[in-house]
Amino acid sequence: MDAPRRRHPFRDPRGFTLVEIVVVLFILGVVIAMAAAITTALTSSQRLTTTTTRLATVDSAIVQFVMQQKRLPCPADGTLSSTDNNAGVEMARNAGTGCTTNEAGGVVPWRALGLSETDATDGWNHRLTYRVFPALAADSALDMSWCDPAGTEVAAGPKACNTACTSSSLTSCTPPNTFLTTLGLQVRYVAGNTIMDPAGTPPTGAAYVVVSPGSSGGGAYLASGLLSTSTVTDGTEEQKNYANLAYAAGGYYVDDSISDVSGTTHFDDLVSRPALLTVINKAGLGPRSHS
Repeated sequence: MDAPRRRHPFRDPRGFTLVEIVVVLFILGVVIAMAAAITTALTSSQRLTTTTTRLATVDSAIVQFVMQQKRLPCPADGTLSSTDNNAGVEMARNAGTGCTTNEAGGVVPWRALGLSETDATDGWNHRLTYRVFPALAADSALDMSWCDPAGTEVAAGPKACNTACTSSSLTSCTPPNTFLTTLGLQVRYVAGNTIMDPAGTPPTGAAYVVVSPGSSGGGAYLASGLLSTSTVTDGTEEQKNYANLAYAAGGYYVDDSISDVSGTTHFDDLVSRPALLTVINKAGLGPRSHS
């Protein structure tokens, strides 16, 4: 009679129990969730970095444009799809008065700036919204080279330095603040405090604003020409940066270094808002001494 077969000490013919399977699945779920969270965080950070870089690219391109044209560009029509021949081209402009549209639908005019559409798009594939004080797009509107810091002229006329300025006649020289008064855009914090004010003392208007709606995507145009809707409830102040809104004289745009994703104060826009004088000086058109 054969001896009974011995059971291998390390082999359990029963397999995995239900509890063991549940534990393994739980661990796998935790690992997958952690991997997804890390991937999402990395993707969000990468998109934020991409957007910041592209905002800087647009700022540099605008300075180059001002150096050559001595004015700011008007917005392009964001409602046009990428396949339209006029996509990325400046909207209507008058040489003497600047932008002649109400700027509704305005986005960065990438073709006028010598950029690709991608350069004028944020990390979430939204076209960058662009607003400018209309008169600053008139011919030579940003040329302050005839203004003199020592000048004393009180009324120089809108957007113009008096070319009669000489070292012997400083009363005919336009001081920078006279030139800058009431020019540019007002910018406020979400809470309502004014950051930049063209009517302030001294005047500190923004030359323009370029806006990415951030991850929420509300109020920006897509490559299709359609307006993106927000994934959250945008606050009243954040909605003032929407690209479909018309430019309003005396209105303002919103920037905030504090992002609050709760309630009506939600704000995650990324905004570039350089001071008018900063852009003029970078373009080499700033005021100079005529002595």
